[in-house]
Amino acid sequence: MMTKKIVMQGSVTFGWDKATDKVTSIYAQADLVIPLLNLLGSLEDVACAFYKARVAPDCRFVRGS
Repeated sequence: MMTKKIVMQGSVTFGWDKATDKVTSIYAQADLVIPLLNLLGSLEDVACAFYKARVAPDCRFVRGS
């Protein structure tokens, strides 16, 4: 998996403050499950890939303990 390229679909939404003409928030979302399923071949293997991972299937970062 280390040398494989993973292509995923996602989106980024920006919150905009019209009064200050500045970005007030950023929300990013992507799906890692489908690309990993295509790469690994089974949901069981995908689950193993996310076990103790620092990233969740929806591409959120997970804090370590």
